[in-house]
Amino acid sequence: MNPMRIVSVFWVNVRLLIRDKGGLFFTFAFPIILMLLFGFIFQDSDRTEYDIHIQDLDMSDSSRNLTEAISAVPSFRYREVAPDKDPHVLAREDVNFIVVIGEGYEQDLNARMGGYFEGPVNITVLYDPSQSSTQLKMSILASVLDGVNDAMQNSTRIIGIEPESIVSERFRFIEFFIPGVIGLTVMTGAVFGTIFGDLELKQKGIFRKLSTTPITRGEWILSTMLFQLFSAGLSASVILIVGRIVFDARLFMNPVALLVVIFEAFAFTGLAMLVVRFIKESQSASALGNAITFPMMFLSGTFFQVEAMPPFIQAIAKVMPLYYVNESLRRAMIFNDTIGALRYMSVIAVFALIVFIAGVYLTSWRND
Repeated sequence: MNPMRIVSVFWVNVRLLIRDKGGLFFTFAFPIILMLLFGFIFQDSDRTEYDIHIQDLDMSDSSRNLTEAISAVPSFRYREVAPDKDPHVLAREDVNFIVVIGEGYEQDLNARMGGYFEGPVNITVLYDPSQSSTQLKMSILASVLDGVNDAMQNSTRIIGIEPESIVSERFRFIEFFIPGVIGLTVMTGAVFGTIFGDLELKQKGIFRKLSTTPITRGEWILSTMLFQLFSAGLSASVILIVGRIVFDARLFMNPVALLVVIFEAFAFTGLAMLVVRFIKESQSASALGNAITFPMMFLSGTFFQVEAMPPFIQAIAKVMPLYYVNESLRRAMIFNDTIGALRYMSVIAVFALIVFIAGVYLTSWRND
């Protein structure tokens, strides 16, 4: 590949962005407006249904009664955790609220009610303080335990909660939200920027002229991807700066998060370059761009946690590339969890490689 040709095409895209008011808006103003709007509205947002995982290590009548009381709450979607599972491992993966009823629970409960010791019999709750639903889940669980205590006709607290955070620091909803905004902005910028940029060159006959130049398809695709990466980096930097200044958002900045943004920019640019081959007019470009971005925008956990969605929607979300971008960014920026972030990032990396190779083979100057 010729580096000079790649750099030349890159700067052509820079000049096109500067002249494109719509592109400038979606690259800079749109993500800031979105972040400020949803950040103020949903900092303390609640949801109506929540996953709650329960692990019963005692396997007694008392522990089963407590499990039934908790799972009967309409606001909870009960998930059973097998006794042989390590709840700490689950908590580091995809589970953010686990109730653990320890071994000997019934024996301690009987001893407490018999007056052999004072103080509550605690159940352990492993929770993720970065999730906006955590406090509400804890409040609902406390209400359930109050009801169980009242049913025992005891004015004192017999059953209590021993909370255990799965992260070392408390995070707010805005920290959850900012990585999602970064993922959304990179996606929309790459998709719409590539579709409208390529469509303009296509309508002007530039692609046909490229067939008479030495530039290869791989060089053209790579230069376009590099430009979208440059644009994505600017957008992400602006989002992080505004988030820190306005909301005092504190996130981990590490190389994994940067790699996620790089692979995401390449992946969605490549995807857009593939679909733009079938577009003939600007109206179709807008419709196709929205068809790609809108489902992922609202179903991939950008604004709302995926666990709040119905199970079949969760299944759909997990086949969307943006879901893996959001999860990887949050693992890296909220938890500083390199292994978890790399696991999700690998999906995006493979997707980016596939669309790049497909673009090289399917792009044809003469057909355009």
